[in-house]
Amino acid sequence: MMKRSMKQIGVSLVLGGVAVAVVVLLLPGVADPSAAAPLRAPAGSCGEVSCTYYLPLVAVPSLPPQFEVTQGVQQPDNSVMLVAGRPTYVRLTLTSTTAYAGVSAWLYGSRGGVDLPGSPIAALNNPRTLQPTVNRAVLNDTFNFALPASWASGSISLWATASNGAGYSYVSSAAQFQFATTDPMNVTVIPIAYTCTNGGGTRTPAPPYDYLVDYTFRTYPVPYIITAVGANLSYSGPCTGGVPDPDYGDWVNLLNGITNRWVAAGQPDNYYYGLLDVYCDYGCISGLGWVGGYKAAVGFSGFGPTHEGASETHAHEVGHNHGREHLPGCGADDPDPAYPYVSGGKALIGNAAHPNYGFDIDSRAIYPYSSYYDIMSYCSPEWVSDWTYQALWAYDATYRASLSEPLGERSLLIAGQIGAEGVVFRPAYLLEAPAYPPQAGDYTVELLDGRGRVIAAYPFDPLTAVVDLYPPAPGPEYRAFVLSLPPAEGVEAVRVRQDDAVLGLLQPGSRPPVLKAESVRLQGDVLHWQASDADGDALHYAVRVSADGGATWELVAIDLATPSLALEAERWEGADLLIEVIASDGLHTTTLRTGGSW
Repeated sequence: MMKRSMKQIGVSLVLGGVAVAVVVLLLPGVADPSAAAPLRAPAGSCGEVSCTYYLPLVAVPSLPPQFEVTQGVQQPDNSVMLVAGRPTYVRLTLTSTTAYAGVSAWLYGSRGGVDLPGSPIAALNNPRTLQPTVNRAVLNDTFNFALPASWASGSISLWATASNGAGYSYVSSAAQFQFATTDPMNVTVIPIAYTCTNGGGTRTPAPPYDYLVDYTFRTYPVPYIITAVGANLSYSGPCTGGVPDPDYGDWVNLLNGITNRWVAAGQPDNYYYGLLDVYCDYGCISGLGWVGGYKAAVGFSGFGPTHEGASETHAHEVGHNHGREHLPGCGADDPDPAYPYVSGGKALIGNAAHPNYGFDIDSRAIYPYSSYYDIMSYCSPEWVSDWTYQALWAYDATYRASLSEPLGERSLLIAGQIGAEGVVFRPAYLLEAPAYPPQAGDYTVELLDGRGRVIAAYPFDPLTAVVDLYPPAPGPEYRAFVLSLPPAEGVEAVRVRQDDAVLGLLQPGSRPPVLKAESVRLQGDVLHWQASDADGDALHYAVRVSADGGATWELVAIDLATPSLALEAERWEGADLLIEVIASDGLHTTTLRTGGSW
């Protein structure tokens, strides 16, 4: 009798919910699944083992494979949400007490029982030698897959196979993953044209500004970021060596200017971000952003030609705009006490019970929870925790769901600072911009007539902006309000009170400013005009520009104390411009519109 040769290979089987390795004895004439890769994980009544394998099985205990699907931060149980359309990586953990060499893995995907395009895909680091243990902090300890963009949406099923064509093969069980749909982040960069008041000319951060959102994209739960560049915001302040060196008051003024731009644009679902060069040799303010409510912040352009620190600052300040407070550690003042991963007084991105590992979707670098700190802390090195990551997503989802209908297409812009001495008002302006109801709170702004009677009243909740310093240190907080209210006839004063206490009264003379149409002229790049006020009130100015016949307008300056403005020749070159100058005596405004070719 002739001897029949046999071959032994290993595959996977789930028996009674327990993953085991199995040895398949192949008789002559029976297909060898390790001879050709990849192996298909079949569906149907045969479960995870091909219906063609009718041979005796020898079970050997084995660790089951583990999928970790990550877009920036993840736990081993995949409890961190996944965002549709965002670059996604899958890490497959596959271990063996036998050091099988030359093992390659493939990832399969389906949606609703239909294979996904391109399925299966090969691991980026094929082939590997299997190990008995895996370290999540080491990228090459796992099989790694870059998920095709068409896979990252809805509900999908993933499974994997692995083999080396020389005695080892593996078929995993399937796992389900769900991707949440969300909108991209919109960022409007406002370059700040900063003129030195003590000599040195005007300095504006040079484009392009792609560097600004790089780190933000890698750490935020968004599919992508859309950036736009607005007209320069002109500002004058102190400099050191010809480089802007703004103090706290200047940063506050800049933040108010950026916030006014956002309000004048109709409070869009865009994060308006003022960007300026800053002298920072021995320390400086690096950023200032509202904590929730207003999508406006200001930050520096970073260090050197690589703009080091600029994008991290942007992510931090826009984190404040998402309602995120500072987190414990490294000098952060008044940190959020709810943060769950504090060790040694510092906000790590996870802990042993929540072993978050950061994953950089650009470089594929891995950031273990034991040595990285959350982006809203002052500690370094930093990455994003699942706690912050999911809070950022929830804020955007809640914000969009809570957007109010405008109260009208014109608004009275009323702004001021709240301090220990009460309210200090900023100049008010009547704008062609939507009015919105403020977030109700313990404060009330009242519009009064000439006899002090209340025409309209609006409860509101002031917001706080947090000053961020470099090197990290506690900074002052700025409490203020910027309200776009429906205009009313006969308003002669504005009052702010908290309960029965009057915190401030804005009441200039009763006669509005006068703007002289014939005085508006353009000399070189500088726009000039003349204005007067019969009551002797100090005047401030706002300027809007339209390059499309008035269909859209851009606020390019506000709170100017002098009747002139340097315009951007390159931005408006060749355009037929409409230019609008608004003069304010603090409350009453006069608007003059003129036009011409640049």
